[in-house]
Amino acid sequence: MNLSEKESAVLQEVQCANVEPSTIATYTELPIASVHAVINSLVKKELLVKLEDKTVRLGPKYGEYIESITKPKADQANEDASGSGEPPVIIASAENGSSDNAENKSENKGIAIVIPYLRSEAAGDELRYALRSWADHFANKHHIIIVGDREDWFSPAITHIPMDPVLILEDCNCAAPAQVRNPQADVTHKILALIAAGEIEGDFILSNDDIFLAGHTTLADIQISKAFGDLEDHGKGTSLYCQNALNTKRALLAENKPTRSHGTHTPMLLNAEVLAEVIEKYGATEKGLLLTSLYFNDQFPNARPIQITGASNDPILASLYRDNAELALVQKVFAERKFINCNAKGWVSIEPVVKSIFSNPSPYEK
Repeated sequence: MNLSEKESAVLQEVQCANVEPSTIATYTELPIASVHAVINSLVKKELLVKLEDKTVRLGPKYGEYIESITKPKADQANEDASGSGEPPVIIASAENGSSDNAENKSENKGIAIVIPYLRSEAAGDELRYALRSWADHFANKHHIIIVGDREDWFSPAITHIPMDPVLILEDCNCAAPAQVRNPQADVTHKILALIAAGEIEGDFILSNDDIFLAGHTTLADIQISKAFGDLEDHGKGTSLYCQNALNTKRALLAENKPTRSHGTHTPMLLNAEVLAEVIEKYGATEKGLLLTSLYFNDQFPNARPIQITGASNDPILASLYRDNAELALVQKVFAERKFINCNAKGWVSIEPVVKSIFSNPSPYEK
């Protein structure tokens, strides 16, 4: 099991009996939000356990981990380490699929665009053309991070962080809840893992594989606050997403926060450290809460966001959810709107247009 530098630093402090997040932050010189994110990552790996008083202790796999990193060393070195009274040295290494990870994390790569990706949920080649749209239309210096599955055509320009879907306990009010896949909780886990590993720091952009830039776009376009009605409006069905929307609304009301829906199907500008604090505050890794709605309502309760719907009268976003949309209509929205998004059915209507508009491969393809 390999750990990131931040994970190693936090685990080292717990070994030294520094078990409160604030103390760990002081000794590691990490932001407190990053410490919480790293702790959550180490808990998932069973190297730490979180207690009810918010302190942590070493977890059930800690001994196995220490054995794994000390085994290759000479026996004498092991004896010296064990007899010295000092905790063993923890060796950190990058745990991702990119050979040029250090370069990707450097400042000259520009702002990170993070896209969680589950291949089984893709209708086709949406991700390829979404990335071409970023390459063609985004004016700010940037680099791409894909977390989750990978495609064979990924080039070294993509930082790929492999991560399997995460299961959580179903929200059933029953004696023995089952482990289920909740897409919203899965995205939260993936983003928090990136923060914990130091792959994203400061501001970053969160997007999806089915969101396309339709024209010249700057960071300012993405930074503008946008919302789509109230969470109540998105909780009127019986789907898991509707249930998640209502759970998010209840969680925000419990904190006396507004309940706008910020899941607008457009790219969002977030701050990694602040987002980690919001995830910790609402326990969002264990619940299917809508991450961007939590973030913007909690952090910007007095905002007056632009209301967008993706409908025919929306000047910013076009949401295409039909497989029989007229070709002229799809061409028209790509010529006039800022952002386009689709679902599996909509991809059938969008595919011929994006293949024509974005015909040239991007740097993100081999």
